[in-house]
Amino acid sequence: MKYELLRMHIIAMDQQAVILPYFPLSIFLFPGEDIPLHIFEPRYKQLIKDARTRGITFAIPYVIDQDIQEFGCEVRLKEVVAEKVGGRMVIVVESVSVVQIVSYHKKLEGKLYAGGSVLRMPCSDPVESEELLGLIENYMDQFDKDFLTIGTKRVITRQEVMIALNLTSDDKYKFICMPDAKQKEGYLAGQLRYLGMIRKQETLLGNDFGLN
Repeated sequence: MKYELLRMHIIAMDQQAVILPYFPLSIFLFPGEDIPLHIFEPRYKQLIKDARTRGITFAIPYVIDQDIQEFGCEVRLKEVVAEKVGGRMVIVVESVSVVQIVSYHKKLEGKLYAGGSVLRMPCSDPVESEELLGLIENYMDQFDKDFLTIGTKRVITRQEVMIALNLTSDDKYKFICMPDAKQKEGYLAGQLRYLGMIRKQETLLGNDFGLN
C-alpha cells in the first residue's frame, strides 16, 4: 500500500502537535464510538502490545483508495476480545478525539509501525441552527424519544447528532471536511429529514399490514 505525505493547512496555529502511532484504515469514528478490529500484521501486533503495556493511544488516519486523507481519529485500546496462537487478536478500540494529520513517517524510530504528528480538533460545537433543533425535537416526538439524551437546559452538539444518525465512515469524513457550521448543520438537517421520511414510510407500511 502506498501512502503519500500530505500537504495540509494548520487549522489552529496555537494547537500543540503530538506524535502518535498510525493504523491507517477506511474507518472514521467520533469520540465515544468504538469498533472491533482484527490484528494480524506484525507491525500492528507490536502497536497493540505497546498500547497494552504503555497505555498509549494511536491515530487511525482515514484512507480513501489507499491514500491517507487529511483527517482521522485518535483511539485507545478498550478491550482485547480474543487472542490466538501467533499473536493474532480481536480488539475493540474507542475514539477519543478527531485529529488532523500533519505528517506521516513510514516507521517511527525503533518501531515497525508508522506514525507522525497530529493536531487534536475540537468537534463538540453546539448546534446553532433553529431549523435543525426543531427537526431534532420533531423527530424525537414522532419517532424516537431516545434519539438523543437531552437533560434540562443541556446543549446539543453537532457531534452527538452525527453519532445518533449512525452514518457511514465516508459520511462522517465528508462532514468533518465541511468548511463551516452552516454547511455542517444543513447536512445534518438533510440527513434527519431523510431519516424521518424513512421512519414515516415504515409506520405506514406497518399500519397497512395491520389492516390486512
